[in-house]
Amino acid sequence: MDYSEMIPRLDIQFPFHRQWQFWFGKKYEPKEGEYLLNHARTGIVLALRASLPDGGRVGVVAYNCHTVANAVVDGGCAPVFVDVTEELKIDIATIPVDLDAIVVTNLFGIHNDINAIRERCPKAIIIVDNAHGYGLPVEGDFTVYSINQGKFPALGEGGILKVLPSNADCRLRIDDLYSHLPSYGFISQVKLFCSMLIKAVAYSKLCYWLVMRLKKSSNSQVHQQIMMRKMAPGVRRLYRAWLPYAEEAIATQRANAETIINLQYAICNPKFIWGINAFMLIAHCDEPDVLQREFAARGIETATHFAHAIYWAQEFGYVLGSCPKAEELTKHLLMIPTYIKK
Repeated sequence: MDYSEMIPRLDIQFPFHRQWQFWFGKKYEPKEGEYLLNHARTGIVLALRASLPDGGRVGVVAYNCHTVANAVVDGGCAPVFVDVTEELKIDIATIPVDLDAIVVTNLFGIHNDINAIRERCPKAIIIVDNAHGYGLPVEGDFTVYSINQGKFPALGEGGILKVLPSNADCRLRIDDLYSHLPSYGFISQVKLFCSMLIKAVAYSKLCYWLVMRLKKSSNSQVHQQIMMRKMAPGVRRLYRAWLPYAEEAIATQRANAETIINLQYAICNPKFIWGINAFMLIAHCDEPDVLQREFAARGIETATHFAHAIYWAQEFGYVLGSCPKAEELTKHLLMIPTYIKK
């Protein structure tokens, strides 16, 4: 595959106006029930430690990033894997009814029926993982969002935990846990700024072809202790500056998704799935490698996102055959970027 003119699959940008905002913009001030963190996974850990201080069994979608299972373990709990449907929603029938909590991951912004999940597990704490789902509502007992580079919005190292006002007892415990989280000092902010800048340069057309040739695929370091911090002041500034353009950005991505869906394809037309914000367009097809080459010819890099999901899950106790649909989907899904402005 020729990456010399390829549009990267992830939106990793840090232009000059964002660099200025990082240091000199006005900070976003959290609303009631919001906690500004360095990652969405940090929010999952806080939610579990606040609601299940003695641990418990927590449902996790098998087709997922290993960071979610990591967060469950760091929260003092044990992950229990559940399957997904063809539409990348949680297969509610596979959820054990006796779970203590469940992390409902809205994969790629595809919304799950929280009420139906609540009916299935009426006593379980529900943590809605909207790391891909910016624009989806606050639901369940806790909701987390991500604004990391490569997510949507692709701003920097940041996540947001939101707790409904009705969840007063847990909010008091989270207030205490949050107060003990370390903040970014000046030196750590400089390091973060430099890492964001280096990553953006690496994803520029000038360098991306070289990065892809040097990059090695690895399944190592699945188990990682999560470094928990409050959100960096610079990322709070970027988030505040971006907010007025949120609806425009979502509209652009949805329009781009429609354009991609309407293209003519050399192989049998793939089945497309997308979420509320069209963070990525997901193509389900029998030959994803063929479709990947076709998009490469159009100058767009695609990826088999979460292709190692089952390997990751096995590192946390998953038994092969437990979630057959998740195992099948890892072989047939291709993710197509939609952030490109037409």
